[in-house]
Amino acid sequence: MMKSPAISELLTAPTLAENGRSQLTIGIELSDGRRFWADCVAVPAASRMGVAAVFDPIQAANQIQQVVAPLWQGQPATEFRPLAQKLLPLTESFTYTKVTPPPELATRAVSRRSLITGFLAEEPTPVATEEEVTVERPLHPAVQYGLTAALLPAVAAANRVSVAKLVAREYGLDLMETAVPLQIPLNDQTIQAAHTILTTHVASVGYTTGNQNHKATLGKNAERLQQHVRQIAAWLPSLNLDFQPTIHLDLQGGFGNLFDNKSGKVLGAMYGLERAAKPYDLLMQNPVWREDLPTQLAQYKELTSFCRIRRLKTMLVADVWVDSFEAVQQFADASVCQMLHVVLPRLGNLEVGITTVLHANSQNHPVILSGTPTPLTTQLALALQPDQLQGDPLIHYNEMQKSLPR
Repeated sequence: MMKSPAISELLTAPTLAENGRSQLTIGIELSDGRRFWADCVAVPAASRMGVAAVFDPIQAANQIQQVVAPLWQGQPATEFRPLAQKLLPLTESFTYTKVTPPPELATRAVSRRSLITGFLAEEPTPVATEEEVTVERPLHPAVQYGLTAALLPAVAAANRVSVAKLVAREYGLDLMETAVPLQIPLNDQTIQAAHTILTTHVASVGYTTGNQNHKATLGKNAERLQQHVRQIAAWLPSLNLDFQPTIHLDLQGGFGNLFDNKSGKVLGAMYGLERAAKPYDLLMQNPVWREDLPTQLAQYKELTSFCRIRRLKTMLVADVWVDSFEAVQQFADASVCQMLHVVLPRLGNLEVGITTVLHANSQNHPVILSGTPTPLTTQLALALQPDQLQGDPLIHYNEMQKSLPR
């Protein structure tokens, strides 16, 4: 029996993201010489602010060699979960420059004698002070994501199985070998490119509003958005009369901004959009974006209750504050929302991302899954079977076609 390869080295490389910004790419080299690479994807999370949110690629590269390499190097690449779980309790020393703003100038009285003698001294202008501060914090989610996104295909290759089969094996899942319904961005280019798969693979079309100047983009009372949704509902039959997707609107807190977070007014806007979307059902993500998790949960619960009283069919999608396993445990409740959007890089370690989706599944709570790179996310979706898969529809479709039985 051939011996399984082990992890021989962890590699780091400074690379550029699509937006031109510096990023860190992590490589895992196996003892048989094969290398597997993944990017550290830093996705903002509502619960991580300030120093906890800062990702420094140079410091991260040093931490990987100092903290992670001793744990992983020499370990057999036979199982994903035990190695991924080793990262969860790790901490890192993070150094940053703390800037203290200058104190405000105090207004002091000037004597007449000082003025006429010509010896009035000029007060020094206060300046900001800077100091280097080092803090201990959990290993940054972007680092954990990069490490586990490289580890997962490495272990799958060492076992000579697909990522989907490896995940199914390690997490005790039945691999369904069925396609996952897609959600695609609502624009002419994407929909025309995916035209041949619309009726068989696409469950939802998504439209994201801007997160700035909501009155201008949505209308003072959301009338512009309502008109746009009405146009979408009139346009969809021209693609295919049999195509009956849901319309997914990501409002990025727009209704909270327009209506001062008053649930009654938000409900009225939702009611108008539901009528405008007929005969299509609506998924509504982030109608409000509150200042903390408890407040977000409370308002979502209130909106869900109002929707039931008014018998609205619109489904609320939780996305903001869905950035930890503990948060998902609270959102995966039918009295709070009807669907969760799980963004894998936002959760960091793929062990957390996988167990998060499985928890939602165990509660029969629908999930929209998204992540990067797209082929890896497709493989995870084949094992986890979320209700919808968000991202580039053609890459997702092609990856599924290569993986599923004919």
